[in-house]
Amino acid sequence: MKDAVNGPTSSAASAATGEAALFLEEGVGRFGSGDVRGAIAAWTQAVSLDPTLAEAWFDLGTAYADLSDLDESARCYRSAVTLQPDVHQSWYNLGFTCAGRGDLVAAADAYGRAAALNPLDYWTWYNLGNAFLDLGRLEEAAAAYRTALDHNDGDYDVWNNLGNALVQLERIGEANECFRRALALNPAYDLSWNNLGNVLEELGALVEAQAAYEKAVELVPDHATYRLNLASVLARGSEDDRAIEHLARALELAPEIRSLLPGFAEFQALLENPLLLTAED
Repeated sequence: MKDAVNGPTSSAASAATGEAALFLEEGVGRFGSGDVRGAIAAWTQAVSLDPTLAEAWFDLGTAYADLSDLDESARCYRSAVTLQPDVHQSWYNLGFTCAGRGDLVAAADAYGRAAALNPLDYWTWYNLGNAFLDLGRLEEAAAAYRTALDHNDGDYDVWNNLGNALVQLERIGEANECFRRALALNPAYDLSWNNLGNVLEELGALVEAQAAYEKAVELVPDHATYRLNLASVLARGSEDDRAIEHLARALELAPEIRSLLPGFAEFQALLENPLLLTAED
């Protein structure tokens, strides 16, 4: 995910006049030198003198985001977009901040407005897709990811996320192709190897699913979910000894998954194995 813009956009050419313009420019200098709180003080003075100064509100949003004060950042960006509703970057930054606050509905709205202002911006479509995916608006998520890929089809994260949306839409064959595209771009992407294993298992291709899970475990040996998934497909293939080995390691890594095991039919014959009974935190 691309971050919101890291610095202020104000300059001496700002439309601000008089004392407010001086505080605006002082804030730019302070921010540039790393004095974020000093910049906030200057820009706060600027908007107190001229509440219509959209540049200062934008810059305040950026500074508060830099301090991880996302509530105040969102408030300032909202002032900026209210005063200048046709600025793509302001809507994008507002979306980024709202997503960080967990306000996904507001994030999707802001990213959507940013996309309408600049339909060619790849990052806007990508983050809009993420917001829709988290909201469970799956068709909209898939459409946003596909638009992002129209502008840049070389990002494995987008292919992976599109695959996730398609899995939830039960379009498993399409999801399979997306995860493979992600892995063609980044063969070391463990998340897509695990996701590919999931869809291959769903498609009944257990040998291929096992190979995908094994690759995920090879890349991240201490990931409990990867171990659990590999154990599951091994148990389904009657490779009990290897299944017990990976399941025991999964329990060591995440003891809380023990409560899930009764839901796996393939594990029922294995649960009394001493290695599983003695696996501890």
